[in-house]
Amino acid sequence: MSLERIKTQLLEDANKEAEKLIGATQNGLTMKLSREELLLKEGVKKRLEALNRELGEEKEKHLSVLKTSHNQQILKLKNDIIDRAFREATDGILSLGKQEYLELLQGWLERLGIDEKAELKLSSKDLRGVGPELVRRINESRNKNGFSLATSAVNITGGFVLTMKGCEINRSLEGVVNHLREELISEVAEKLFGKQ
Repeated sequence: MSLERIKTQLLEDANKEAEKLIGATQNGLTMKLSREELLLKEGVKKRLEALNRELGEEKEKHLSVLKTSHNQQILKLKNDIIDRAFREATDGILSLGKQEYLELLQGWLERLGIDEKAELKLSSKDLRGVGPELVRRINESRNKNGFSLATSAVNITGGFVLTMKGCEINRSLEGVVNHLREELISEVAEKLFGKQ
């Protein structure tokens, strides 16, 4: 073989080897790039899933806060309506005519069934307006002078406070309405808003 031919053969072999080496390197780089791309995609996918979970949790928290706030506002509105209903009932009692109001107070006193001496305390308006007549009616109905009218008024809007032997019975309008409110709140709410 001639030197030229050996040289050509060596160059061809070197080129073939270089092409194989370049091809193998390209394949290795392509595979490495594919693995890196796959890892990157998986990392991005996991991060997106984590962000979606976090967003979902934040959304749930926010919705929960909004629902609680909404329910509190509804409850406040319902309580305001109930308060107004009881205020209107109180105003209705206070706006009764003198005779109707006297009969109401007399009925409350008679239902107590008190059979001993007692002092009747009224608001300043009632002390002047219905007090003497109320005491007269009660004493007549009991056939004794056991009830007396206090000379000074108590701080109530209506009704009475009855004092006897160190004991006090509060039948002020505020006390009666508060007692009825506690007793009837669920019934009133059901009538106003239906079954919940």
